[in-house]
Amino acid sequence: MDKEELVAKLKEAKSADEILALAKESGVELSEEKARELFGQLNANGELSDDDLDKVAGGMDFYLVFPTRK
Repeated sequence: MDKEELVAKLKEAKSADEILALAKESGVELSEEKARELFGQLNANGELSDDDLDKVAGGMDFYLVFPTRK
């Protein structure tokens, strides 16, 4: 799944559980706490900031959001 596809799916997520499922599907280990935090950020204004987007989609801070990968 490429960056744009992942971001689109994250924006469509209806719950933190859906975000967890997307992370698992992408081979990324994500804690429930981080999934809830990300879901809250997405639903605060409907969009991720550039910094948040980088964290989710493979930017420099990727490992701060997703500390472990399979």
